[in-house]
Amino acid sequence: MSGASWRAVCVVAFTTIVGTLIALRYGKQLNALMIGEEEATYLGVNVSRLKWIILSINVVIVAVATAFVGVISFVGLIVPHILRMMKGSDNRFLIAGSALLGAIILTLADLVARMVLRPAELPIGVVTSAVGVPIFLYLLRQRQYVF
Repeated sequence: MSGASWRAVCVVAFTTIVGTLIALRYGKQLNALMIGEEEATYLGVNVSRLKWIILSINVVIVAVATAFVGVISFVGLIVPHILRMMKGSDNRFLIAGSALLGAIILTLADLVARMVLRPAELPIGVVTSAVGVPIFLYLLRQRQYVF
């Protein structure tokens, strides 16, 4: 993130905002899909179409963000699970909440990366991994939490 430019910020922001808005439109259908594909079909959800749309949105958002920012480990894996433990599994909340909490965590990680080894800068992936790995291991070891 130290080499960010306004052009990169605009491209990543545009794809993230548009992708998130499109994904929010499918929040209810994703909630129906959580009870099972067959049950979602009974509720009128075109499951195969929904899978392709959501997969395409996610691929575009992740590809653009990774191309401009680089690999920032565990933020995308940990944030939805933290929110799911706090507020439940409503995808309408998780989509927007993950975007906001992910941005907050990434900003804090960037601050830590810039301040720990002043005047040098620690790679932000080191900070996110140092925080994300213990949380991820905790989630994996916890038997009562279901992904």
